[in-house]
Amino acid sequence: MVADSYTAGRFDPRDVAEIAVECADPAIDTAIRQIATAWLDGGLQPERLVHEWEGEDVDMIFRENVALLDAIDDIMKAVHRAQFSRPRRRERSQNPRRLRF
Repeated sequence: MVADSYTAGRFDPRDVAEIAVECADPAIDTAIRQIATAWLDGGLQPERLVHEWEGEDVDMIFRENVALLDAIDDIMKAVHRAQFSRPRRRERSQNPRRLRF
């Protein structure tokens, strides 16, 4: 899970990824590129990038490049903006005259 410091909520990583792709924010593209470049430069296998990040080697990548934390923060900010600026999905209530948001 990814903690969202703006709402103190929690997001499922799949939801974060989906929103990040859907919003097509250039800040997200830049942040992902920065993280992936540091990941590969650190000698980590590309396949591991799409799985849970754990291990001393991953920690080392982030310790050596503190700007990566800013990149993750940029992703979360863009996801937060996109999530709250999206139109809310309407759901039909039992009463056909009332729509719930």
